[in-house]
Amino acid sequence: MPAHEQLILCGGLAGARRGGGAQLELALHGQSANVRLQIEDISHRLLTQIPDVDLDLLEVAGYIYAADSAIGRGGQADTGLGRNWRRQMRFVIPVRQPELWSSSGVTSALVDTLGFLSDDAYAFEFRSLDSPPAGEIYFEFPDDDAAAFSPDSVILFSGGLDSLAGAVQTLATGQERVALVSHRSAGKIAGAQKKLVERLRRHFGADRIRHVPVWANVMGGLAREPTHRTRSFLFAALGTVTARLFGQDRVHFYENGVVSLNLPISTQVVGARATRTTHPQALDGFQRIMNAVLGCNVSIDNQFAWKTKTEVVETIAKHDCANMIRDTRSCTRVHDMTRLHTHCGHCSQCLDRRFAVLAAGQGNADPAEAYKVDLFEGARPAGPDRELALAYVCSAATIERMSDVAFFEQYGETSRIVGYFSERTDTVAGRIFDLHQRHATAVGRVFSQAIREHAEALRHGDLPEDSLIRLVAGRHAGSTYDSGRDRPREPVSAGQGWIRLAIDKEAGQVAFNGWGRLKGVGAGLITALAEPFREAVRDERAPEHFPFVRTRDLMRCVDCSSEETLRRRILRCRNHIERLASNTGVVPPSVDAVIESNQWHGYRLNPDRVRIVALSELCLTN
Repeated sequence: MPAHEQLILCGGLAGARRGGGAQLELALHGQSANVRLQIEDISHRLLTQIPDVDLDLLEVAGYIYAADSAIGRGGQADTGLGRNWRRQMRFVIPVRQPELWSSSGVTSALVDTLGFLSDDAYAFEFRSLDSPPAGEIYFEFPDDDAAAFSPDSVILFSGGLDSLAGAVQTLATGQERVALVSHRSAGKIAGAQKKLVERLRRHFGADRIRHVPVWANVMGGLAREPTHRTRSFLFAALGTVTARLFGQDRVHFYENGVVSLNLPISTQVVGARATRTTHPQALDGFQRIMNAVLGCNVSIDNQFAWKTKTEVVETIAKHDCANMIRDTRSCTRVHDMTRLHTHCGHCSQCLDRRFAVLAAGQGNADPAEAYKVDLFEGARPAGPDRELALAYVCSAATIERMSDVAFFEQYGETSRIVGYFSERTDTVAGRIFDLHQRHATAVGRVFSQAIREHAEALRHGDLPEDSLIRLVAGRHAGSTYDSGRDRPREPVSAGQGWIRLAIDKEAGQVAFNGWGRLKGVGAGLITALAEPFREAVRDERAPEHFPFVRTRDLMRCVDCSSEETLRRRILRCRNHIERLASNTGVVPPSVDAVIESNQWHGYRLNPDRVRIVALSELCLTN
């Protein structure tokens, strides 16, 4: 087994480590239990004939989520997809039906789906579970046994805006009875979910709603990783088992299409910020797993696949439930939530939420003081959060003006999306383009209104220099819609200096003056970008006219299989260059000092900082 592979022994299994690497022991029951799985408010009568395979499914999903929470990706310093981002995990799990779980149909569906969902590598070994516990240990029965309750719909209810809108729409447009299944891993979210359910019951009738909260989390200080990329698989498994207990075979997610499709808004916004919770490929994979394991057709869909976040908020308001918006929780940074600041204002979910609420005209229903950082006036220090906010606004401005041809050329990821819908390819493509144009228009409308409302403060310089309005205005020199590709560039200050490098083709390395050598894929990237850079120098082009290498062309040059893999390589290369500089005691260069990226044009060596010289011209360190 590779030394960097994590071995996860589940269900009380223990043994000597096979090879090097780390080992994690997880247990849902017994004296060594360190994973909690508790499903509340399910009638005792419904459990009399729960199949073994359903219990296996709950336990397998619980162990996968627990390992995802317990095994870190490298911490804050590695959020740019460094070497430790992609984990390799080998699970050994005891189950009641090991032959079924070991079948190629099940294991391949698990490996493929989870690999896509969390960007990790998986392997599974299933063993026979000796003395399996009774299924009742995972269930907490209600005081009033709701044996007569039979829902028409099973909705996965997170307590965010989208799932609230899904519940509201279902309850308001008919007489359906719904089961709301909620995953709880923190008390702060549990309280918000409970309050929303109470308000829904008062509004639509208590007899139409059954809430099924599920506690699933690791205990004993094991939680280390906040990204929780496999959470939606656990959510889907919980929903599926609950639906089967109620005699249903459909489970509904509700998440707006822009977040669901998750097209990358920036070459630097990947990894922890690019989740695939309800991506069509992930939902298709969930169905593959459930159908292979359960031997029946289970439908898992996203009912809001073609809605923008703004339209989600409008759905809530249309049915007179806007007063519930303040009780929803969208922020990904749960541990930072306070009673006053329920949203950080920095993460992608907070940005998306605030723009959508304002675009839908529901600003009064979502108090600005609930955000730790105000959307337009709050200070945004340099770092990934600032870059995310800028990319969000600027990409929306660009998409708003794009033709459909330019859109699909820029976002090649759409080609792997269309096949997961039943409609014709051209129809799906058109709906994807229209969805993103509506989203972009809403964001642009809100930002333009903010500019008008803050005009006086802007004119007098009363806003912080690092507020979003001033950052966008400063980046684009007064035009939100200027890509910056052809704008004259400011000269390099004396403090910055040139970064002198040489291409050592014989050694397959790139040498940096005074810093040392770069090897491997990083050297290959810079070598591939060096030739168009040299041609621009020979042609005596101005820096703003140095060409970018299109993403697809660079992928071919460096033999890279996907855009996401290329982005990882770029980020690792930048990190390595920063370390080379730091090790010599100098201030490390900015992230794009050597390799400059443009969301719409690709990559190039930075003409304002880089000079390619002969190897003999350099002073190399040891």
